[in-house]
Amino acid sequence: MDTSTFQFEQFQSFSPYAEIGPYRAKDYWKLPEGEPVELLRGRLIMSPSPSSLHQTVIARLICILQRAEDTADGLMFVSPMDVILSDDTILQPDLLYIVKERRGIVGERVMGAPDLVIEILSPGSNRRDRTEKLDLYTKYGVAEYWIVDPETQLFEFLLLEQGRYTIVQPADNAYQSPRLPEIEFNLATFWQEVQRRLSHS
Repeated sequence: MDTSTFQFEQFQSFSPYAEIGPYRAKDYWKLPEGEPVELLRGRLIMSPSPSSLHQTVIARLICILQRAEDTADGLMFVSPMDVILSDDTILQPDLLYIVKERRGIVGERVMGAPDLVIEILSPGSNRRDRTEKLDLYTKYGVAEYWIVDPETQLFEFLLLEQGRYTIVQPADNAYQSPRLPEIEFNLATFWQEVQRRLSHS
């Protein structure tokens, strides 16, 4: 597929776009399958391939969500998986989770807001994940949103309440999702395992 007619943007948005861009879902579906591109308010945003640290963090998070799947019969997906929120917004979160009761939104793609979305920050996506995507996840009703910073080894656990996200503070270095009881893990152990897997010793 020739994509030369499309204009791709890099992650340079510091606040939510005030206007909708020119592209829609029909344009997005013309792109080659598997392209690292998202449709954000009518703009096609391309991302570079992730680092080894980014991928290691994803691998450990997959283990956590797989346990949740086994416990509560939910569904977990890893990017690239299209999440269709509107005709001008189709996102590919790093990870997402959908509870058993809402598995009906899953077909060839995810049609609507997942119950949990996880984005792992990278140098090019930091401000986009904290502004543009946060605004979209709020607007379309993603109940829980995690922002993970591998460089500082920090999680931000955000819970949607009355149309806005509030921060949930882990207790004793352990996180238990207030909405998803099947999801819990120890933060210290998580980062220790990430470091161990990347160690050259």
